[in-house]
Amino acid sequence: MKRNNKLLFLILLLSVTGFFSIVAFQSLSSVDAITGKDIYRLNCAGCHGADRKGQANLYPSLINIKERFMKDQIFKQIENGRGLMPAFTHLSQNEKEALVTFLYDEKSETIESYASNIGEGIFKSNCTSCHRKFIDDPKPPNARMMEPPPLAGITHRISKDKFFGIVENGKCYMPSFNQFSMEEKEELYSYVNSFEYQGESTGMSMRRGCFRRMGMVRN
Repeated sequence: MKRNNKLLFLILLLSVTGFFSIVAFQSLSSVDAITGKDIYRLNCAGCHGADRKGQANLYPSLINIKERFMKDQIFKQIENGRGLMPAFTHLSQNEKEALVTFLYDEKSETIESYASNIGEGIFKSNCTSCHRKFIDDPKPPNARMMEPPPLAGITHRISKDKFFGIVENGKCYMPSFNQFSMEEKEELYSYVNSFEYQGESTGMSMRRGCFRRMGMVRN
């Protein structure tokens, strides 16, 4: 009788283990279908605009880019960055190809994106060119006249609603990122909230940069 009970317990244990293994495998292998337009919106529109017109004297227009650059030149810039533009090393080859196809105004096929963390992808593409993750990280390429505060601990300093408001409307030098859906902003917030809290950051140089822009502080 005891032997039968042990055998039954073993079978039950293997069944439960197998079930959770299947669930974990399905979760890890799940993919999202996206297009080049989606990749542009999530990674490029914050600087170059949803209409691809860019911002005068800051971020160039990407309209008719095929008349100015070959595809391999665009791939190189996406992979390595240039000037104020960071390198987009987190994009897969399929994602980069779909993005370039969209920029060339060619028919963009739906592809499978294996992005494991949407929030992390949004952060790398849109935040790291200006913000450090931690205070000891290297200075970002766009941190020139001002130094935006490190984002580790920002969820301790401001409310979630204020965080969303800054993302949606911009602040000081920061442009509006209103192209993100609420779900995408939630993913970004969750990712930033996962950073190890390293204490308060005054962000004084950020405020001085804002005031200087408005002519309220002398250089």
